[in-house]
Amino acid sequence: MTALSVDMRKRLLEALEEDSSSLRIGRRFAVSPSFVRKLRTQVQRTGDLTPGKAPGKDRLVKGTIERRLSKLVAGRPDASLVELSKLWAEATHVLVSETTMWRSLRRLGLTRKKSPFKARSANGRT
Repeated sequence: MTALSVDMRKRLLEALEEDSSSLRIGRRFAVSPSFVRKLRTQVQRTGDLTPGKAPGKDRLVKGTIERRLSKLVAGRPDASLVELSKLWAEATHVLVSETTMWRSLRRLGLTRKKSPFKARSANGRT
């Protein structure tokens, strides 16, 4: 979901000057009443009505270095997520968790399905 434009936020604030009911203003502009209240509070606190930064962190594996991940996986197709995370840390000096590695592989369209030609482990079912 994208943030409301600054113009729309200005119109909401102007409407709030005429009518202080966040319920009526929300209905009139097709936004939630809680957004109207939060916008009012934000402007009172900071004096700024521009939208804030979206929550969350930036991705650790992105852009041009994603191609390096593809090459890394191509070189070691049967490596586990833990192994790939260690190899990635050695190659790029960026530590990532198993979950981050999994999400990065999924974004690239790479699966972790093991090769059917790999020897079975000694503890496997008979």
